[in-house]
Amino acid sequence: MSQPAYTEPFRDWRGGEPTLLTRDDLDVVRELLAEIAPKWSADLNHASLEESTIVVTPAGANDMIGPAFVLHCSRGRFHLDQFRWDEYRKLGGFRTFDEALALLRTRLVPVATPRAPLADQGDR
Repeated sequence: MSQPAYTEPFRDWRGGEPTLLTRDDLDVVRELLAEIAPKWSADLNHASLEESTIVVTPAGANDMIGPAFVLHCSRGRFHLDQFRWDEYRKLGGFRTFDEALALLRTRLVPVATPRAPLADQGDR
């Protein structure tokens, strides 16, 4: 009597693009940080052979300064997520790395730009 063969379902995405972020991608993120958030850092992490992330953090990974951002790629799309105060939020999925970077820039500018001190109120 024959036994049924074990089969695995196909993934939804069958594209040929690599799903890993690279050191070149990290360099692009670091150039963005140098321009608008020089005190922030970016690191490339490989959790497995099939998963990599770029994590962008404020100085000292301090939640008082701003959130950490996580860039990753899955199923042919680039994703940007945010982590702050023990809350993880998905910010969006994009067809290109540049689209994800545009949102990262938009999110970084308000938290990374130094605020001007308030004018002295004593001169009134």
